[in-house]
Amino acid sequence: MKTTSLFRIGGIAILLSAILVGIFDLFHFLSREPSPSTFVLWIGIIIDTLRVLGLGALFAWQAQRGGILGLIGYVLLVCGSLAGIGFWAVQLGVSAGVISEAQLAQVSSYAFGSTILLWSLYLGEVAFGISILRAQVFPKYTGTLLILVGVLHYLTGSLAFTLPIYGILSVVVYAWLGWILTSTKVAGMKAT
Repeated sequence: MKTTSLFRIGGIAILLSAILVGIFDLFHFLSREPSPSTFVLWIGIIIDTLRVLGLGALFAWQAQRGGILGLIGYVLLVCGSLAGIGFWAVQLGVSAGVISEAQLAQVSSYAFGSTILLWSLYLGEVAFGISILRAQVFPKYTGTLLILVGVLHYLTGSLAFTLPIYGILSVVVYAWLGWILTSTKVAGMKAT
């Protein structure tokens, strides 16, 4: 398989994850239910799986110029996305009645793991965004938007009004990065 095909496949994975994030956000904002449905939880698992696949292509495209900060951002984002898959799987167990919220609250490592998951995503988005700015392989605005997404992602816990802004910008930046990798103009170029 050609390298350009792998970049395109990674770009399609990132693009699909961005589209599914948009669908996920619509279900979340329109449902107004305290616990998400099984369908929405499966969308979350698919989103994080596609993101893990696509992040490899994003990192590889700028690996030579991204430096150690790009590697750190990539590792943090992948770890956060993999932990997200585990989080969604546990939530599927809660929605199926296999485990209750009360039982889950007794597992201190779950709360600790959720905190690590969120911080790895915040820091990964900021670090990878900075590496995009420094590497100058992708447009600078994608790096700036990814940094902003990381900051807004952190603020969604304390400032509820930032959640829709974070959702929209997250869809925009990942769709843009995915589109760049899938476009024939970029996929045909040699990575620097």
